[in-house]
This record gives sequence, structure tokens and C-alpha cells, in this order.
Amino acid sequence: MTRKRTVFVKDKDDRGKVIFREKKVLDDDMTLSKRRKLHSQRHPNDTNSKNKQKGIFWGKTGQRDKALKKFYKEHIYTFVDENDLSRKMWVRISGFKGEEQ
Repeated sequence: MTRKRTVFVKDKDDRGKVIFREKKVLDDDMTLSKRRKLHSQRHPNDTNSKNKQKGIFWGKTGQRDKALKKFYKEHIYTFVDENDLSRKMWVRISGFKGEEQ
């Protein structure tokens, strides 16, 4: 079975403007371990767990929501320049020890 993969080729149109053209090329045979390694490089946050939920569920907290909630606990949005009041940044709270006891 021959597989084809999509490659985007940088090209120029008749006016000289740079465009990206889609091109299908034959995929060389590669082992499953190499394919798995390439996939993990492209998707580093993939946990490889099957999603049991189908459709849209409002109010369901996931891994990203928990990480964001932890970020808000550990950081504060404040001024960083006393002369320029328009400069604000997220700053880590220095005395934070992690989970509250």
C-alpha cells in the first residue's frame, strides 16, 4: 500500500508574490517506532488517552483548566515599571510553596 503525505512548497505566483502550494508526495516506508517518535515530536502534549466524551460539555474542567488555575494561584498581574504605568506583566509570587495545607 502506498501512502502519500502532504508537503507545502514555497512558490511564487506570476506577480512574484510568495505563496505556499500543497503537494502530495509518496511517503517512504518507515517503521512504527519512527512514526511514533515523529508524532510525539509534533504533538508533545498528547497524553494518548481516549476521550470518552462526545460533543460539547460546558463546565467540564480538564488538564488545561487545572494548569491555568494553578498558574493564577502562583502568579500576579502587576506593574513592572514605576515610571511607565502601562507596562504590566505576570510575575511569580516569591513565597509560594505549592499546594495549600
